[in-house]
Amino acid sequence: MVSGIFTATEAAAFASIYTVIIGMFYYKTLKIKHFPKILVDTLTLSSLSLFALAAANALGELMSYYQLAQWTEQFFASSIDSKWIFLLIIIAFFLFVGTFMDAIPAMILFVPVILPVAETFGVDPLLLGIITIMTLAIGLVTPPYGLCLLLAAKIGKLPIERSFGAVMPYIAIVLVVLAVISFIPGVAFYIPEMLSPDMF
Repeated sequence: MVSGIFTATEAAAFASIYTVIIGMFYYKTLKIKHFPKILVDTLTLSSLSLFALAAANALGELMSYYQLAQWTEQFFASSIDSKWIFLLIIIAFFLFVGTFMDAIPAMILFVPVILPVAETFGVDPLLLGIITIMTLAIGLVTPPYGLCLLLAAKIGKLPIERSFGAVMPYIAIVLVVLAVISFIPGVAFYIPEMLSPDMF
């Protein structure tokens, strides 16, 4: 993926084929008779994520139909007069959205609306992108959507409540890092600026 040979989806497919080859011919623990159960387990896990994605995308269509994005733009433009308050609201907003909506529909719906307002407050678009990605990524492990949490709980055969309790310390750490990056952007940009100063 880093070299550009594979996309994320192609890398996953290649990893699956590689795992089958290693399991059958190197470790010799994977037999043909195991494949029906593997396929059933794979379909079960895939259906869980696909239902969650379908519900999230449907919600995105509904929000678009009711022009929630336009309402959000009006709110930010008329009610906020401080860069720091704007950043706090953006973080809280995307944390909330990420709990019940997939990252891609959320970005498609809200980033084009929020970006012009962010630029008026002097927020770097790159910083806004980092905040958006980190907050929506947290949503992948928080109920009720929590796609990654659902899959991890299913694989580990644990109840969602116990799984969520286990990830809480990690969420707290990510929130601290997010706050530092948001209010001290130099922390996030320091190494990229050293590697490629012309881009900043």
